[in-house]
Amino acid sequence: MNVARTVRTPSLLLGVAALVLAGLTSPAQAAAKTGAVKGVVKLDGKPLKGVTIELHRTGDDGFDYKTLDVDTTNSKGAYSFRFSTADPEYTGHTILIKDPSGRIVNTSRRFKDRPGRTVTRNASVKPGASIVGSVTRGDGILTSRLRVDVFGPSDPIDHDRDEPMSYDPSAKAARDGSFRLGGLPAGDYYLQFVDDGKTYFPQCYDSLPAATTECDGTFTDDEEPVGTKITVGAGQTVTVKPQTMSTKGRRISGTVTDTSGRPIRGASVSAAGVSQPGQLTADSAKSGAFTIGPVVDGSYRLAVAPHRPWAPQSVSSAIDVKGVDVSGVAIRLKSRASIKATLTPGKGSVTVVAGITRSATGSKPGGKVTIRWGSVAKTVNVVKGRATVKLSGLPKGTRTITVSYAGTSSTAATSKTFRAAVK
Repeated sequence: MNVARTVRTPSLLLGVAALVLAGLTSPAQAAAKTGAVKGVVKLDGKPLKGVTIELHRTGDDGFDYKTLDVDTTNSKGAYSFRFSTADPEYTGHTILIKDPSGRIVNTSRRFKDRPGRTVTRNASVKPGASIVGSVTRGDGILTSRLRVDVFGPSDPIDHDRDEPMSYDPSAKAARDGSFRLGGLPAGDYYLQFVDDGKTYFPQCYDSLPAATTECDGTFTDDEEPVGTKITVGAGQTVTVKPQTMSTKGRRISGTVTDTSGRPIRGASVSAAGVSQPGQLTADSAKSGAFTIGPVVDGSYRLAVAPHRPWAPQSVSSAIDVKGVDVSGVAIRLKSRASIKATLTPGKGSVTVVAGITRSATGSKPGGKVTIRWGSVAKTVNVVKGRATVKLSGLPKGTRTITVSYAGTSSTAATSKTFRAAVK
């Protein structure tokens, strides 16, 4: 009986200890991995309903752009979040306080995580100012493609970051031309009016067309401030004079496709004036269509910078704009090609087996390839993406061999260098 107790007691005690330990540590470990924050948002001392609260992690340089969770303040101005505190790369969390209706100046609040406990982070926010007005096209055509850009105080939503600002930098005008810029901090502002339909040149508020100047309050060469300054106080609404887009330009439009006619989306098409500095760019749409403008009369060179697997391309002929829009410009892009090669050195020679692959399809194209070392070169046909060349008369040592693929009507030319130890 005593022997039996002696054998079983350690095992029993270990089991009980394990259960006790599990019961004591598991809740603590769980608490160490979670935290919570709550608070009340007030404006002028009163709870503010309907404000958007975003939860973000906080790093060494400010909040992380990834939104972890979103809440909206209730009738008591309250919000709350639960979150994980287990990530050692972050120093805490940040809440961004935003109001889509522009009643307040968007702002942020930080807090240190307290695992297993709830942090209270209240906020008294500033009233947002507004600038309201209207803008229309000079030809009277109604459109919803006019916008207003605003340049004002440097007031980031998180002061460890330069961007984003505490207020929206632009507002879309309604079809009747009316617009409202809300949530502005008190300060001085300049406005720029832009036609996203790309017919009218940008224009400063109550001043010169932005095609020849700047609208953000900077100075010209004559050291004269540009644009009309608009000053707003905290919570104030300022109504500006109606504006009319006055300077019409021309447009260059067309499509970007592959060589078989399939549209290519997201290709950046730029137009550079032959006799004037600067360039304009536009990205091709899902249909491959692009529109560049507004431009003044003159000659333009087009260039395309597409995403992979398509090769960049410059349009060989200049586009002449004379009094009317230019449309129907067809740009057909070739696929990039990749080169792989196996080099087998010999005595005074190297045998190169080159493989060419069309990046867009993975197919093996034809064409010609030139393999060269210095003045020693051979050009041969590529058959089903493969070509073999032996270069002779090479001096002993490590030599740089260049494989140049001439391309085809659908695949762009390319080249690549390799090294071989010639015996």
